[in-house]
Amino acid sequence: MDLEYTPSQERLRAEMRATLETVMTPERVAAVSERMEGGPAVRECVRALAAANLLGVGWPKQYGGQGFSAIEQFIFSEEARRVGAPIPLVTLNTVGPTLMHYGTDEQKQQFLPAILDGTVEFAIGYSEPGAGSDLASVRTTAVRDGDEYVINGQKMFTSGAAYADYIWLAVRTDPEAKKHKGISILIVPTSSPGFSWQPLHTMPGISTFYTFYDDVRVPVSALVGAENQGWQLITTQLNFERAALGNLGALEPLFEKTLDWAVSTELDGGRVIDQPWVQQALARVEAQVAAYKLVNSRVNAAMTKGVLSMGEASAAKVFGTELTQQVARELLEVLDGNGVRRGTDAPLRGALESAYRQAVINTFGGGANEIQRDIIAMAGLGMPRAPRDLRAAK
Repeated sequence: MDLEYTPSQERLRAEMRATLETVMTPERVAAVSERMEGGPAVRECVRALAAANLLGVGWPKQYGGQGFSAIEQFIFSEEARRVGAPIPLVTLNTVGPTLMHYGTDEQKQQFLPAILDGTVEFAIGYSEPGAGSDLASVRTTAVRDGDEYVINGQKMFTSGAAYADYIWLAVRTDPEAKKHKGISILIVPTSSPGFSWQPLHTMPGISTFYTFYDDVRVPVSALVGAENQGWQLITTQLNFERAALGNLGALEPLFEKTLDWAVSTELDGGRVIDQPWVQQALARVEAQVAAYKLVNSRVNAAMTKGVLSMGEASAAKVFGTELTQQVARELLEVLDGNGVRRGTDAPLRGALESAYRQAVINTFGGGANEIQRDIIAMAGLGMPRAPRDLRAAK
């Protein structure tokens, strides 16, 4: 595996960086930074990215993309995060590719062009009270009634639900089947009668949502894949999501700004960078980020070949989300109180502190890291499954 980007990939990066800097005006950056989880400013910005032909870099040409690989799509994600552009991660990087694999021709025609236009956004409806880490225990039901499904239940941690057009919803369609066997995926419009949501505020200041389904009706054509075969779609979608969650693109410019600040700032008769502990901290960060890039290279190569495994995706997610916290802590220590100040005279205007709080939440996105370690052990290393009931382990 060649870990170096090719000259053509570097040219593409330069082109995307220039375009992103044009699209992401200071006014847009300020508007989306106030509410990164969604809203009119974010949607307007995503449509601007779509108009600049940036969203479908790694999508196949047959679905309206540019036909590049997962590597080029990752380069776009890196550059977008570098300038603070909001990426519709769930919609673009997870739902879209899953629809390519499992959607009907009608679903592909309806949703894929709209995703690339930035006019459609999805939220993921998986977790429930009592069915979070044990996702196969979902209790939200969908009962067939003629040409429709009638949905009843509740979800939580449905990030973006207040701003989404559709929910990618995991439902139980066969209550008698074993829990992994009776699950299906439905596409539910958020405009449906009986659908509602309530905000759930989190530590980063970003809201996620409870969602409620009271006799919500959707046509049978909203079923993705085969009935009762939704578990495979869930694992496919989560693999894409986990591989994307660990992207450190937003931290690299923060590292560079911290380094510049340490070089240019005087402290106790010398520069901040001249202190040995600061040099050691910044060296650790650079080495850790370089190590994670190797992990990403392997994941992107596997995605390009269509052979990304559960173990690899989970390993990238655990490593990336926990490394993000570690790197942010190191940089905050170097900056001292300057790392949390948000005034216009602050070195990073609070961006690093915000990134740290968001990184904590990302350890739960796509499945808690504790569960990811089980997946790495089982799917990646061939080890036996750990007992979920602690009493059974005694």
